[in-house]
Amino acid sequence: MMQTLRPLAQAALNVGRRFTGPRPATLADLARIRRVMGEQVLDCELRVARRVRAHLDGASIVMQLWLLRAEIYQAVADEFGQPEAMRRVERLAPLFDGLLPAKQRAT
Repeated sequence: MMQTLRPLAQAALNVGRRFTGPRPATLADLARIRRVMGEQVLDCELRVARRVRAHLDGASIVMQLWLLRAEIYQAVADEFGQPEAMRRVERLAPLFDGLLPAKQRAT
């Protein structure tokens, strides 16, 4: 697809999702989200990073992963402060595009 058409194509997908709702997360989606979320705590204390990764590995649906952002926030805030934690958690939001209802993402 041409570079200039990408924003238009994304807008069309977003409009379509309003009528059809979120799409189901595939195993590949879950694996990608787990990987990126786990990367956010790699530089945290080893014990904390292992705990968070264990919870990520145990999540079987996208909603569980969405809720685990709070645990990532807490782990990073304890180690590096709240501004860094907020920055890292905000980077995770695009991973869930199209996978959660819009009202859930607003929280």
